[in-house]
Amino acid sequence: MLNWLSNRCLCTLVPRPWLFVGLGNPGNKYAGTRHNVGFEMIDAFAESQGIPMNTAHSKAIFGKGFVGEVPVFLAKPQTYMNLSGESVRKQDVLIFFSLS
Repeated sequence: MLNWLSNRCLCTLVPRPWLFVGLGNPGNKYAGTRHNVGFEMIDAFAESQGIPMNTAHSKAIFGKGFVGEVPVFLAKPQTYMNLSGESVRKQDVLIFFSLS
């Protein structure tokens, strides 16, 4: 089954980029709470892969790097969770990372 999927869906000559968005709430008030598990996941993953989270754009903090040969983009929206769509609207992210 996996071989069938890889032959039809998953294999490309050039690795396709992945975007990971960790949701949370900005500010010290929510640090270390369940509200920021997404931020903590992004921070841990970025550190483990050596990806700097050093770019601010469109109400979010971004990092970009590679895992093996696969391009990886990481985002931490700096809006409250219920407004996170403002930070990661598909058009803004695609344009910022030139993924269109």
